[in-house]
Amino acid sequence: MDINTRAIVTLLATGALSSGAIAGPDWIEDGDAGSTLGSSQDITSVGPINTIAGTLGGEDTEDVYKLVILNGDDIAGPVQFGLNLGEGGFNPSLWLFDSQGYGVLGNDDDPILGGPDSRLITPSTDGVTLLLPPGTYFLAITESGNVPLSFREGALAGEGSFEEIFSFESITEVSGPDGAGADNPLAAWSGGPGTVGGYGVVITPTPGTAGLLGLAGLGIARRRRR
Repeated sequence: MDINTRAIVTLLATGALSSGAIAGPDWIEDGDAGSTLGSSQDITSVGPINTIAGTLGGEDTEDVYKLVILNGDDIAGPVQFGLNLGEGGFNPSLWLFDSQGYGVLGNDDDPILGGPDSRLITPSTDGVTLLLPPGTYFLAITESGNVPLSFREGALAGEGSFEEIFSFESITEVSGPDGAGADNPLAAWSGGPGTVGGYGVVITPTPGTAGLLGLAGLGIARRRRR
């Protein structure tokens, strides 16, 4: 999936897809997009894709999509992901992980519009994640309160604990990976059964800052964890 590196990805959460939030999506969730990297819905080879539609509800509490962000010859700038709440009781959150499952960005409530909407931007508002270079990523949609966890091995074999990958000082913070579990990849989620909701991911270009991705070859730029 070719995604402009200065794209806005908007997630429209609605009571049902029939509400017309997205007309004719390029990709409709095929069965169930899984909750892990291994069970994610791989859409890296069916692009370019500008819109994705799916649903969550009941025991289906996380949808994860595997995608690729490419840097065009004349494109440079930050990537912005947005999550806008529509009708119904579904209150979603949005998460982004790198190709190995390490946290990149997370948000619950939109830092610009406020309310139950959600938006991922770079640089993150906590200054931890600075930019997104081209590469493979995993985009996850969950209900608010269902957060990603990593697993930290204990001192003895068979021991360990699950820890939150992101830490939020406010509900509108766009967080980089600064939680206690930031040093390990996605291993589980904290939440249980949630409300039913349809969503649509809309990918559209937006102005970027020329030259910002010049450091793409160095990987994702992140500040030291707090």
